[in-house]
Amino acid sequence: MRFSKIISVILHPIFMPIIAFSLSIKSLPSIGLSVITNLGFIYLVLLLSTIIMPLMSIFFLIQKNMVASLEMNNYKERFVPLIITAIWMCYGYYKVYEIIVFSTVLKIEFLCAIIIIFIAAFISKFWKISLHMLGAGGVVGVLFGINILYGGLLQAIIISLLLAGILGTARINEKAHNHKQVYAGFLIGFLVESAGILFF
Repeated sequence: MRFSKIISVILHPIFMPIIAFSLSIKSLPSIGLSVITNLGFIYLVLLLSTIIMPLMSIFFLIQKNMVASLEMNNYKERFVPLIITAIWMCYGYYKVYEIIVFSTVLKIEFLCAIIIIFIAAFISKFWKISLHMLGAGGVVGVLFGINILYGGLLQAIIISLLLAGILGTARINEKAHNHKQVYAGFLIGFLVESAGILFF
């Protein structure tokens, strides 16, 4: 397997919400007692609503010949899987809302991840934006927002930017996207998450 393919699998967008949440938990000076005492439940909900159930839904769509493969190379196939993923994430947000309601950053971060998915679904009706870079941009946006508010994350931001650059290069090398699709994906993910955290 090519290195660019390995990077694309390891840094798949489906893993980005739970990665961003984990980094936030470690970075925030205070996350609240309810979050601490229910952390296992939150991770379970995230695992189910952002990874397992979306994947199972996509496999179902593949069986029904509505989607050709997990990679969804044809951007016109992406709308339904992305909407289903967003719905599962909305359900996940509903399940953990009472736990994270007093942790503004975690709450906004989760909501912004859902918004990014809906944006991706809309754009995918007419253009093949990079879902990988939407996810990577979202993670960098989360770290950037938290760093502006609380500081201490410069090293993490630099590392995440480097990884995003490697991922973007991998997507181009795989001929999955062109430069515009990669840059647009990163910028939208970054702007939605960072603006959400900083202004809401």
